[in-house]
Amino acid sequence: MVVRYSLEEQNEMLRELTKPFGLPEPLQKLNEMHEYEGVPFSGFVPAKSLEIIRDWETRDDDIFITTYPKSGTHWMWEIALLILAKGRPDDIDRTKMLGTGVEFLYPPEMTTPSHQLFAELESPRVMCTHLPWKFLPKQLTEGNKGRIIYVMRNPKDTLASTSRFLRAPAGQVQDQSTWKFFFNSFLSGAMSHGSWFDHVHTYWTHREQENVFFTSYEKLKLDFQSVARPLSKFLLGEELDEDSLRRLEENASMKGMKKSYDEIEKKRPNGHMITKAMGRSSFIQKGVIGSWKNFFSVAENELFDEVCQEKMADWEFKPVYEG
Repeated sequence: MVVRYSLEEQNEMLRELTKPFGLPEPLQKLNEMHEYEGVPFSGFVPAKSLEIIRDWETRDDDIFITTYPKSGTHWMWEIALLILAKGRPDDIDRTKMLGTGVEFLYPPEMTTPSHQLFAELESPRVMCTHLPWKFLPKQLTEGNKGRIIYVMRNPKDTLASTSRFLRAPAGQVQDQSTWKFFFNSFLSGAMSHGSWFDHVHTYWTHREQENVFFTSYEKLKLDFQSVARPLSKFLLGEELDEDSLRRLEENASMKGMKKSYDEIEKKRPNGHMITKAMGRSSFIQKGVIGSWKNFFSVAENELFDEVCQEKMADWEFKPVYEG
């Protein structure tokens, strides 16, 4: 049976979970959740930003990397940047990497909305967001002004990655109480940015839209080039040549990406704020399929499967859980 927490219980747990991120006392309130049009959001995503972004001015060459949280966001961000640079990481303008999504407050001060900073960037802008479809800029979704890359990740690994990511600053992978909290919050749709099921399926229904490219984390892991080739055509108008595709795969690997992120930390002031959440929890984790097996008990896996079968009964596709 899925446990549903009250808002008070949820916020109390979140305050404890985020203490290791080192937020100063005045910003502790941002750990609390709020709802906007029926969707739960972290306090790091202000309602005012959600309102403004809908009417945001987009550009024809904008690229939005969209995902549910912990679904390969920064990996796809790097892939898109590498495609524009023909596979050469040294040709990427890292000054345009802000390290956060357009809807969030900008770290570490958490006083400036990130969308204001993205609005000032020169084109082309490659931005990431976890926003559900209905909260994206209308010029993007209705006017096709800009392009959307959506990455889906199987829900079990998404949940496991979330737990690992939020526990890392405390030096823990998981503990029973926090894992139970994540598990139930995920299945009940109480995580920030709402239900994984609603998020993924809504983007799926728009997959045929001209300016949308829908793919999955698992497809990238199992057959990188089957995604890279059409994605490069989607972004550039034609596929990258073979040498560029080879460089792309090499430099977008976990090893290549860690090397690039190490360079960012060395060369950019506060570079760790780009490569790590609040400078503490790395955006690059294991990058594998099936890590959920280290988290789920037999009973939890059975309950999770039961909920998935109900939620995804009419879906035309099924997630991949094995690598």
